[in-house]
Amino acid sequence: MMKSLSKFALFVCILSVAGCGNSNRLLPGPEKDVIVLYENDVHCAVDGYAAFAALKDEMKVSHRFVTTVSCGDFVQGASLGAASHGRYMIDIMNEVGYDFVTLGNHEFDFGIPRQQELMSGLSAECLCCNFKDLRTGEVIYAPYRIVHYGGLDVAFIGMSTPYTINSSTPSYFKDENGRYIYSFCGDDFCDVVQQSVDRARAEGADMVVAISHIGDETEGEGLFNSLEMIAGTHGIDVVLDGHSHSTYAARMVRNDKGEEVTLTSTGTKFHNMGVLTIHPDGSFNTSLVPTEFYPRRDSWIEKVVQGIKDGYRKIAEQVIFTSDVRLGSYDTEGKRLCRNQECNIGDFCADAYRIVLDADMGMMGGGSIRADLPEGEVTFNDIYTMFPFENGACKAFLTGALILDALEYSVSLAPAEFGGFLHVSGLRFEYDSSIPTPVMIDTKHNFSGIKGERRVRKVEILDKASGKYVPLDPSRTYTVATSSYLAKDCGDGYTMMADCSSIEDSGILDTDIIQRYVENYKDRHVGEEYAGTQGRIKDTGR
Repeated sequence: MMKSLSKFALFVCILSVAGCGNSNRLLPGPEKDVIVLYENDVHCAVDGYAAFAALKDEMKVSHRFVTTVSCGDFVQGASLGAASHGRYMIDIMNEVGYDFVTLGNHEFDFGIPRQQELMSGLSAECLCCNFKDLRTGEVIYAPYRIVHYGGLDVAFIGMSTPYTINSSTPSYFKDENGRYIYSFCGDDFCDVVQQSVDRARAEGADMVVAISHIGDETEGEGLFNSLEMIAGTHGIDVVLDGHSHSTYAARMVRNDKGEEVTLTSTGTKFHNMGVLTIHPDGSFNTSLVPTEFYPRRDSWIEKVVQGIKDGYRKIAEQVIFTSDVRLGSYDTEGKRLCRNQECNIGDFCADAYRIVLDADMGMMGGGSIRADLPEGEVTFNDIYTMFPFENGACKAFLTGALILDALEYSVSLAPAEFGGFLHVSGLRFEYDSSIPTPVMIDTKHNFSGIKGERRVRKVEILDKASGKYVPLDPSRTYTVATSSYLAKDCGDGYTMMADCSSIEDSGILDTDIIQRYVENYKDRHVGEEYAGTQGRIKDTGR
């Protein structure tokens, strides 16, 4: 125990001093301090909840005021979430006892009716100042709440990324006629946030804490992030942020009045737990607790989590196939590959789509691939963890011209990451990332056209008769096997898909595509053919 405590104390000291500057204490001692425990992007890493609950209980022993919050993306990210459509996560969080949450884009992965059902079943209050019903002009959830901590009033304001619609499933936010009926205020986001801050201050808030799911991503044209939110507003003291999976105890960012605002984020999957300590005079500090080295676990939460796992294990542990190679979306050093370059798991998934649906080509968005498939036995849980969104599989009829636009949009942010980066099958092409992208986007980050020199060159399609690659014909119509998210919902901003002549729905899910591929075409075994990439996508500009 002493060894674990020593490691824990060392890590907390390093993270606190490096990130905050104004304090190196984790547990500040004075009973009147307010403790706000926070996390973000848990993505169904359920084992961490026992540590979070234990930290909460420990704080409550020495502090009168303890509040727990989540910055979003908790119902989705692994097979436990997908199999229960988020219900397991809600059950666990209710046992832990949260006070406030805001909405991550993945809270909408099962549709808005299910999202609202899950939030109504959550004991914590959902806060979001920028999720609006366009039919009424009203926000769906309370923008903020003011909590009275003795003589200190703190406002908690929730906010979601304005790109939630495109980073979830766009059709969920439309009516039957294809018109948007929900908005995340992408056109006037900072104004909407400022209005909530001003109202909270006018109601007597001494301090404003943002519970944010915006992220600090800076690469890629047109991306709005938490840094810009802070720079475009004033009156917020600290931003507890999610979405980009960044890790820092404190990052100082100036607001539109030149004042410093603390931005903090815990990473993802409970790698850390955040502690915001607010002193009676309104001063505060933030620190991160590495979950691995925190020595305590709440025994009741461990039992709750284990009970859920036991009920699911029979399905999850079923072996679907074996593989001679690791099918990886990350390299051996932990760098993510599938959002800006070809990888073997992307080739594998695109092949599965094309071959099972008997299409001319397959297209697979890198952002839909959420985990690796291991070497050796591959279980149902492995496949569900890779494809947790339950996207339908379909065959779209697209002209070569639309395919060229899709490929151009796919590499528009390269070499920066993009969840819509396409992995392909039955198709190969080159592009030059040194050329400025000609892709135009609208305020919702949707594709809106091409203007200028294209990056994409030498696009060839596999001819089924000859087995050779031939040039793509812009005027010909091809069949493209892909996910319903991409083709039917125009996910990740692929609005050119709306111009396809027709779409055939296969009636099966992406997880079924993988199972059918390995069972019917691979004899339940993946060999050395996927040991490396296939050379289907080449960046000549690097």
